[in-house]
Amino acid sequence: MGLSDPVVEIGLPVASLALWALVYGITRLASRPAAVASAPPAMEFPGQEPPAVVSLLANRWKITVDAAESTLLDLAARHYLELRQAGPDPRHTTVHLTGRAPDDLNRYERQVFDRVTARAVDRMVPLTALGFSEANRSASWAKRLRRSIVADAQRLGLSRRRFSRALVALLTVLGAVAAGGVAGGVWHYVARSGEDPFAPVAAFLVTIVALAGLAGRDLGERDTPAGRAAAARWLGFRAWLAGHESFADLPPAAVTVWDRYLSYGAALGVTRVASQVIDLGMADRRRLWSSYGGRWRRVSVSYPRGLPRYGQPLGWVVFRALIAGLLGWTFARVVGGVFLASTGDSSAGSMGFTDLRPVTLGFVLLGFALLGLAGYLLLRALVDLVAPATVTGEVLWHQVWQRQTSDDGPGRTINHYLVIDDGHAERLRAWIIPEQIAGECRLGDVVTARVRPWTRRVLGVTVQRAAPEQADPDAYADDDLLPGTALPATATHRAVQPERLLSAAEVGAATGRRVSLVRPATSTGQVRGTASFVDGSGATVLVLQVTRGMMARFNLTVGRSTGVPLPGVGDEAYAGPDRVVGRRGDLVLLLVRGPGAGEIEAAQLGGLLSTALSRLPSESAPQHSGAG
Repeated sequence: MGLSDPVVEIGLPVASLALWALVYGITRLASRPAAVASAPPAMEFPGQEPPAVVSLLANRWKITVDAAESTLLDLAARHYLELRQAGPDPRHTTVHLTGRAPDDLNRYERQVFDRVTARAVDRMVPLTALGFSEANRSASWAKRLRRSIVADAQRLGLSRRRFSRALVALLTVLGAVAAGGVAGGVWHYVARSGEDPFAPVAAFLVTIVALAGLAGRDLGERDTPAGRAAAARWLGFRAWLAGHESFADLPPAAVTVWDRYLSYGAALGVTRVASQVIDLGMADRRRLWSSYGGRWRRVSVSYPRGLPRYGQPLGWVVFRALIAGLLGWTFARVVGGVFLASTGDSSAGSMGFTDLRPVTLGFVLLGFALLGLAGYLLLRALVDLVAPATVTGEVLWHQVWQRQTSDDGPGRTINHYLVIDDGHAERLRAWIIPEQIAGECRLGDVVTARVRPWTRRVLGVTVQRAAPEQADPDAYADDDLLPGTALPATATHRAVQPERLLSAAEVGAATGRRVSLVRPATSTGQVRGTASFVDGSGATVLVLQVTRGMMARFNLTVGRSTGVPLPGVGDEAYAGPDRVVGRRGDLVLLLVRGPGAGEIEAAQLGGLLSTALSRLPSESAPQHSGAG
C-alpha cells in the first residue's frame, strides 16, 4: 500500500525542511564563540593587538561601542590627536588635530581619524560633536568600522567566521536536498490535480534561495586557538586594571597622562567616565554602566520587542486567547467540515486523518495550532496572575517605549522601558512600566517593583531610596592612603593646588618654549588636581597631576616597571621615556610630556619633578620607608 496523498504532499516537504532546520540549529550551537578563562592579572601589555581588536576578543568576538571609543583614545595616545579638557566637566573635552600625518594608520583607525577631520573647524571639534545626527549615516559608519576591525582580526589569525565557506556550501547542498523534497510534494499534488506544471520548479527555486540565503547570513565571528590565547592574556590585563577602581573615573583627556593604558582600558570596558563621554555613533542601550552593589560594572540588557504580550494587561492577553480559540474552533470544526463535505469525503466514515485532502488538512491543522496557542496564552496568563514577582535595585534606564499615534502631533505616551539593576546579575531585562505610574521613579532611585514576569509589565513601584545628590568630589577616605603613611589633615590635602607646584616660567625654561597655564581641573576623588601647560597654539606641553590612594599606587607601579630610579628626588621617583613620577609622603606627582613639547631630556623632567615635590605641603610628607 502506497503512501497517502497528504503524507507525500505535506509530510515530505515538512520533513525535508525540519531536517535541514535541525542541522542548521546544531551548527549554530556548535559555532558559538567559546568562553575564555582569564589569565592571572598582570600590568604589562600582553600583546601588540590594536585596542579595537582587543575589544572584539574581550567581548566574546562581538563588536561593541568600546571599539570606536578605544580607537579614538589610542589615536590620542599615539599623538595623532590631542584631547583637552578646559574645565572640571569631561563633556567639555575638545579634540585637536596635531598635524601628524595618518599615513601608517589601518583602515578603521583612519576611519575614526577621518571622522574627526571631517567635523573639525580650525583643527578642533568638541568631543560630544563627533556623533551623527542621522541614524542611517551612523549605522552605515558603524557597519564599515565593524567590517574593518573583523578583517584585521582575521588577518591576525585571532578570529574567523562562525560559518566557514565549507560549512555554508554544505548547508546549501542540504538546502537543495530539502528543496527537492518540497518540490516533490508539490509535483505529487500537481500530477494528481492537474494544476500549473511549473509549480514544482518554482517551489524548488524559492526554497533553495531562501535556505541558501539563511545559510550564508553573517552570524558574526568566533574564536580561534590564537584568539583564545590572546583573549585570556588581555582578560588578565583587564582584571589588573579593574582592581584599580579609580581608573574607571579617568576622563578622556587623561590619555595624555595614562597613554595607551586608557585606550586599552576603554577596549576592555573598564573606563566608565571616558566611555560615557565619547559617542561616535555606536551608543548601545543594551550595555549600561552600573555602580549598584558596590562596584562599577557593565551589564547587558535585553529589551522586549515583537511579541504582543509585552507590557499588556492580562485582560488583553486573555481576550487574544479567546479570539485565537474561537478562530481555531472555526477552522478545525466548521471550515474543515465544509471542505470535507464539499469534496464528498464526509461519506467515508472510516477515513483516517492522513486521508484528508491537503486543503482540508491545512485548515484543520491551522485550527489545532490556534487552539494550542489559546491554551498556552491562558495558562501563562494564569501563572502571571497568581505568581507576580518583585525586583529591587537601582533604576538604570527610563525611556519612552510606545506612543499612541496621532495626526496632530507626536501622540500620547503609553508605556516606558524600565531597567532595574539588582546589583548582582550581569544580564538584566527591561520591564514595561505604564505611563500612569512611570513618574513614580527616576534614574538613580533604588526601588522595589512588583512585576508580571511573562508580560514584563510593572504593576507598581515603591521608592526605597531616592537618587542621591551629586557626591562631594573631595570626600576623603582613610583607607585610600598609601600603606605606612600617617593620616594628614583633610584640609591639607584640599590645599594642594597643582598650579602652585610649578610656574609657567619654570616649565618654559625647561622645555625651551613659551607656555601658559590653563585652568587646572578640580580634584576628583584620588586625583587631587591636574594642571596643564600649553604653548601659543594651545598644544599641551606638560601635564602635572597630583594623586593619592589607589591611583597613586597605580602611578608608582607603572613608574617602577617602565622607568629608571631617580636618586635623591622625593621619597622615591622614576623616569620613563615621556614621563616622570615621584612620591613625597602619601602624595604622588606625575609629569607627562605632551604632544607640543618636542624633545625634553629626562634630566629636565626630573628637575621639574624635584621642584614640584619640594613644594608639597610638609604635612603630606611624613618621613617613612613605606613604598606603597
